[in-house]
Amino acid sequence: MTGSAEIIRSDARSLPLAHSSVDLVVTSPPYFALRSYKDGGEHYDAQIGSEATPAEFVEALLEVTAECMRVLKPSGSIWVNLGDKYSPGSRPRNQPDQFRIGSDITYEDDRYVKNTSQENSGIQGKSLMGIPWRYALGCIDNLGLILRAEVIWAKPNGLPESCVDRVARKHEQWFHLTKNPQYYSAIDELREQHVRGGVGATTTERKAAGWAPNRGTATGTQPMATFAGNPLGKLPGSVWTIPTEPLQVDPALGVDHFAAFPTEWPRRIILGWSPENGTVLDPFGGTGTVAAVAKALGRHGIHNDMSADYNRLANWRINGAGFDRVWAKVHNTKFVKRSDTQFALFDDTAA
Repeated sequence: MTGSAEIIRSDARSLPLAHSSVDLVVTSPPYFALRSYKDGGEHYDAQIGSEATPAEFVEALLEVTAECMRVLKPSGSIWVNLGDKYSPGSRPRNQPDQFRIGSDITYEDDRYVKNTSQENSGIQGKSLMGIPWRYALGCIDNLGLILRAEVIWAKPNGLPESCVDRVARKHEQWFHLTKNPQYYSAIDELREQHVRGGVGATTTERKAAGWAPNRGTATGTQPMATFAGNPLGKLPGSVWTIPTEPLQVDPALGVDHFAAFPTEWPRRIILGWSPENGTVLDPFGGTGTVAAVAKALGRHGIHNDMSADYNRLANWRINGAGFDRVWAKVHNTKFVKRSDTQFALFDDTAA
């Protein structure tokens, strides 16, 4: 069953939504001092990510999170994806590539060079800024949120880096936050198949699958393996290996985006932490991935972004021809191109 979606253009710090109206928030805010997002080719004011210091950036994120708390139901969850950043310290301004954080990072003008300087941030050059954990601790200490989990996004196809004195960063953090100790969860939707013991199963695999040795009795009987796992499967772990996903956009839209995350992330989170027919919000909507996946899973997706260009792109992916590809990825079916007036015919159960 297909759900619904709406597109809003507003500042994420002041959402035009009612109190306690959202079941789940899934979002990936802009990186700090990474790039200037534009509307019609022009930089627009008040965009998060262009603050003068990392501390101001984290403060802005906490303002958005407080607003998300306002619109979130008591039973709701907030999932936030954040990437970290290295402090370049002082560097030649005519050699930006020498100090690139990674091959997907660019400095677009002197403002970002200044913002990430050691003088501005107070962080030693070449040090990770620790932005994800500064944010997570702020959510605990300042907002009173409960940090239920940190999930590592391992990127098997992460882009190469040119550094020669450290490991390449191939992961980002996701944080699962709640307002209350009791909240909606359908974790059984995400349980994974046990690796059962038998021919070819290693001790490590048996332990990971929930096998526990029966130590026998005091009479000295031999240990025997007994299966102790949940019959529905094992809980997903805290490291999710999900490849990055290229975004295919109709060139006629004239809009591009550099940081769309794969559909698999919102698919898992929406299935695991939002009820059927629930409402899912992305306050930094970008290309519309979260709202489109929510719609494909029978929920009501709310896409919010300050950029009219990105809202136009998101509308194409949520309500136009681009939705077909999202549906196909979410339901693991073959993509079938259709006209905008036809419903996607992926299988006999589509409705």
